[in-house]
Amino acid sequence: MKIAKSLVLLLLALAMAVPLAGCHSHTPGPEATCTTDQVCLDCGRVLVEALGHEPGAEPTCTQAQTCTRCGEVLAPALGHAPGEPATCVDPQICTRCGEMVRTALGHQVDDTGACTVCFKQIVQSGQRYTPPGGHGQATSLPEGLVPETQNTDHYHNDIDAYYKSAVLICGDYGLEYFQPDPSGSSAYADVINAFADRYPNVNVTSLITPKCCAFESPEGYTDPYEDTKSFINSTYGMMRDRVKKADVMGVMTDHKGEYMFYRTDHHWTGLGAYYASVAYCNANGITPYALDTYETVINPDFVGTLHYFAGGPAELKRNPDYTVGHFPHTGYVMSCYSGGWYGATAIDPTTNTYASMYIGGDVPLTVFETDLQNNDKTLIVFKESYGNAFVPYMLDYYHRVVVVDIRKDTDSVASLMTRYGVTDALIINNAQAAISFCDTLRSKVLS
Repeated sequence: MKIAKSLVLLLLALAMAVPLAGCHSHTPGPEATCTTDQVCLDCGRVLVEALGHEPGAEPTCTQAQTCTRCGEVLAPALGHAPGEPATCVDPQICTRCGEMVRTALGHQVDDTGACTVCFKQIVQSGQRYTPPGGHGQATSLPEGLVPETQNTDHYHNDIDAYYKSAVLICGDYGLEYFQPDPSGSSAYADVINAFADRYPNVNVTSLITPKCCAFESPEGYTDPYEDTKSFINSTYGMMRDRVKKADVMGVMTDHKGEYMFYRTDHHWTGLGAYYASVAYCNANGITPYALDTYETVINPDFVGTLHYFAGGPAELKRNPDYTVGHFPHTGYVMSCYSGGWYGATAIDPTTNTYASMYIGGDVPLTVFETDLQNNDKTLIVFKESYGNAFVPYMLDYYHRVVVVDIRKDTDSVASLMTRYGVTDALIINNAQAAISFCDTLRSKVLS
């Protein structure tokens, strides 16, 4: 019995002399992260293993894949996969995402009026445009085409919509489906305000236009109409009171279903641009010309950028587009600058594409001198490609119209404002470009 008691006392003594392997109560260290365990600060034991990354959306051409928990880059952006090289009239497009990689180059016209790149005869040097003798005469509508002002049968949503690259195929038409933030863009408004503040004596107008999806979104997808309307109005609401705001959405709403946007191209049509010109006139106290007073040309069989972006789906070829040019009522001389000056025309009646029919495409700087008498106003237009179809309508309201492509290099805007004696300025963007080109616009108009 004494031996047993002695053995127990010995064991207790040894237990007190030798420390236990571990802690009775752990002291947790920093919380576990994606890559780091949580351990006990006293004994080093792992309490919670590293959590591992939570991958976000797959990488795109311009956005890396990141961990939604810690923000670490898990896969870099893929970079664009450029398609066919840009031509005089067609941009280079990424074959992966459909984004424009390089804008169309623009024609390089020599003294004979021919393009030195594609060899197309563009215009005779120094040519003055003279409007036709009559008014309201239209090219005969080719058989099978629906008149542009008819509000039915332009868009046939007869399939379950599906995405092909960045294009939503809705039937015999495609969309760049886009839902803007209804609270608007303070960044875009700040650019317009800064420009208006810099030129307090210039009449400044902002024109933000909707895209096709605001009017022709398919069943099964949220209708972006209200969000687009709210985005435009909210953005306008953040602009200075003295900045005029053109209510394009309001005018277009009255013409829903008409041929205001192409089916196979991401631009609006000449008709959509006309309604925007009416909104501009309304904002500036100008009486717009009625649509039926314009001489027109109608060229069919146009298949545009959305068809290309989507890899040529058969649905978009079922009902090709047609392009309508509305000729200005007044005569003018048009001068374009892209590495040198050359002449052109506001409406090219020989082509059926958006890129080449209106003001010669995307040119860095274009100047129109019109035949208007008793009008000393000069309008400067800051635009992306949506502005191309809009500009010809302005020739009937100003003595001079100066057009600046915000994506291309020109002399500083300050020097252009002085050189041409600008009295009025218009910043025109579609709602999507108002977001994606905001920094580009800022660097241009404040230069």
